[in-house]
Amino acid sequence: MTANSLDNLRPLCRDEAAFEQLQQVLAQREASRLPPPLDEVRQTQRTQALEAQRQAAEAASQAKSRFLAMISHELRTPLNAVLGLSALLSRQVVGPLNAKQVEYLDYIHGSGEHLLAIISDILDLSKVESGQEHLRMSEVSLPELCQSCLAMIQPRATEKGLTLTYRGSTDADTCLADERRLRQMLLNLLSNAVKFTPKGRVTLAVQRHDAQIEFKVEDTGIGIPAEQLEQIFQPFTQLDHELNRQYDGAGLGLALTRQLAQLHGGHLRVESVVGQGSQFFLRLPLQGVGDSATAAAQTISAPLLGSGEQRLVVIDTDLDHHRALMAYVRACGWQVNGCRSWAEVHQQLTVNVPQLLIVGDREARNPALAAHLQQL
Repeated sequence: MTANSLDNLRPLCRDEAAFEQLQQVLAQREASRLPPPLDEVRQTQRTQALEAQRQAAEAASQAKSRFLAMISHELRTPLNAVLGLSALLSRQVVGPLNAKQVEYLDYIHGSGEHLLAIISDILDLSKVESGQEHLRMSEVSLPELCQSCLAMIQPRATEKGLTLTYRGSTDADTCLADERRLRQMLLNLLSNAVKFTPKGRVTLAVQRHDAQIEFKVEDTGIGIPAEQLEQIFQPFTQLDHELNRQYDGAGLGLALTRQLAQLHGGHLRVESVVGQGSQFFLRLPLQGVGDSATAAAQTISAPLLGSGEQRLVVIDTDLDHHRALMAYVRACGWQVNGCRSWAEVHQQLTVNVPQLLIVGDREARNPALAAHLQQL
């Protein structure tokens, strides 16, 4: 029965008020059965489609980060063997080399280090994007850290005839941060400044702004067009500039630096004028961010290499990595034994406990090794 058909029964109803109430109830029931307006249907469909796209994009981003992390690790392992053995040959501990051989080995080692830096940046960026990077906060001496970073950049600056300058502030001598990551951020900014500055100077200045510390890296380099200032913070991006093409690089340093700044609760921005230079401003909170700000970084001291009386065991199932480590440690004067199977590990660690273990990354994550070490 509907509200309209109920009108035929009106003459038979003695209670007009009750009749109208029943008619209203039926009308409301009919309205609830009507399909929603077309605009509402389209809006709902659009919202559902956008949500599905968002979830698909997040899944693709996570899959990309996992793939980059996996492939970067697989590339870095054999590359470490290349770097280790080339360094060993350069030291001529296995025999003398002529000048041309030393020159070629330097090329091999330099190219390997460049490739390793790119792989490490990819791995770091994928860890930050996937939420797997965890900061280890500690109190950092800023003058000491900044001077150390400038010392590492100095050879490249000297080679190009650039002047490096540091300006500190008495009220900006410490902050709470992940020291390794802060060093990485400053080195990325300083390296970029030196790379894109043909002549002139690069300056690192540190000052306090209320509850924040600001690091400013200023150069007299080629500058960045205004319309491309945000583009430089995108991964794998280099500016479409004639002078830029003279320099190598994967375009990862600035993207990673901004991500690490945000992970600290800070931010990174840039000001630039083409032909005059650029200024990068990195701001971080003085007291760190999140619960990790109270966590102290732990340091582990290892015995110095070079004592023939010390015994060392290398545990690594990757053959090339294993050989490189064994050769390098022997060249440092250690008595060394290697293990590439769990049977060998058990024998070496049970018969004669070594003074030092070198464990491959994959093996270090195996709970069986941790359990065995606890029993020693």
